[in-house]
This record gives sequence, structure tokens and C-alpha cells, in this order.
Amino acid sequence: MLFYEYIYRDSVIHQLDPRTKIAWLLALTFIIFSQVPQQMIVASFFLTLLLILASKLPLRAIWNSSKVFIILFPIGFMILFSLLLWDIHRGVIDGFFFALKFIVLTLFSVLFTMSTSPRDLMLSLTKLKVPYELAFMLTIAIRFVPVITREINHVIDAQKARAHKLEFSPRHPIRSLEASLPILIPTFYLLLLKSFDLSLSIEARAFRAKKERTYTPRLKFLISDYVALAFLGMLLTVVLYAI
Repeated sequence: MLFYEYIYRDSVIHQLDPRTKIAWLLALTFIIFSQVPQQMIVASFFLTLLLILASKLPLRAIWNSSKVFIILFPIGFMILFSLLLWDIHRGVIDGFFFALKFIVLTLFSVLFTMSTSPRDLMLSLTKLKVPYELAFMLTIAIRFVPVITREINHVIDAQKARAHKLEFSPRHPIRSLEASLPILIPTFYLLLLKSFDLSLSIEARAFRAKKERTYTPRLKFLISDYVALAFLGMLLTVVLYAI
């Protein structure tokens, strides 16, 4: 499963500067969590779907990376709102639209990580005056997400080959925890080994040997970036007017 892993495509979304995508992510977070009408939340959802289609990313990879959230968010929030409001009809509607906000953020986050290379992301963060150590840490954390997913899948396959039954039941939490220990312990061990190898590689390359770093001129705002930022500005103006 390509979980939050960069996939190269020759699309307009991939050619956008990561700083433009970061601005869109922050603005979209502000928009959907403001006191906006429900129609605007639905419009944000379809806008995100349109951007996903424009990115030319494989839809199966998008679905595999977000299907858990797409399924669980509506169910969980509709049940929660129904219990809090003591009104099933209103709770279902309010819970659905509240879940739709998180689904929009999830889809756009998946789009952002799958259409932005880790190297460009780290360089864009440093250009935004983020300390290099913090930018490097965030980039490595995002890069390790698909690694963790692969390690978990490998451990699960290895334990299944040893006739281990992985069961999860909310009625028996202790039994479920005992069944997951043969998965969690080897996974943590393998991740610690990879972290140790990564630290040795960083030390071998004289990380933080110099305070000032130089970069190759890889990032540059294009016409498409200015168009995307201008459209984002108009969208924010409409949202502020609607609020």
C-alpha cells in the first residue's frame, strides 16, 4: 500500500511549488473549520476531488491511504453527535458534515504528500525560515510513514505464516492486546534498527557540521503558482464575506 508515499506524475499539481501547496493546506483548514455554510463544505470536498483528478495520481493509492478515515469518520461522528444532541436526525446531519471537514483535510493531506517530493518539501520549509533541523525532522517523519506501513505488513505476513491469529474485538480488549503484541514488538524492534542506521548515516555525512547551508536552486515560483495563489486569495475573500 502506497501510504503517503511520493508518486511522480507530469501534472500541474506536481509542478506547483510546495509553498503554494502549504498555503492551500492552511487556507483550506481555516475555511472548513470556520462558521461557513454546509454548501461551502460540500464545495470544498468537490474542489479537493477535482485537484486529485488533476494530479493524475492513481485513485487506488488515494483510496488505500484514506479509506479508513473516509469510513470511520462519518460513522463515529454521527453516533457521537446523536448521543450528544439526543436527536438522531440532527445528530446524523451535523455529524456527517463535521466528518466531511476531516475527510477534506485527509484527502488534501494525502494529495499534498503524494505530489510533493521530500527534498522539495524540506527546501521549501527552510525557505519559509523554518530551522533546518526541524524541517529535516518533519521531512524524515513523513518519509517514514510508508516505511512503517511496509514493516507492519511484513511482520503481519510473517506472523500469519507462523499460524498466528490476529484478532481484534472491542468486547475482549485484553485478548486483542495479547494478539497484537507479536505484531507490535517486532515492528518496534525493526523501526529502532532503521532509526539507528539512519542516525549513523546522518553522522557519517557530518550533519550540522556548518551552521550555514547551501542549496541548489530547485524551487522557483511559476505562473501556475501565482494563478493558484490568486485563486486562493479570491476564495478566502468569499469565505470571509460569507462569515
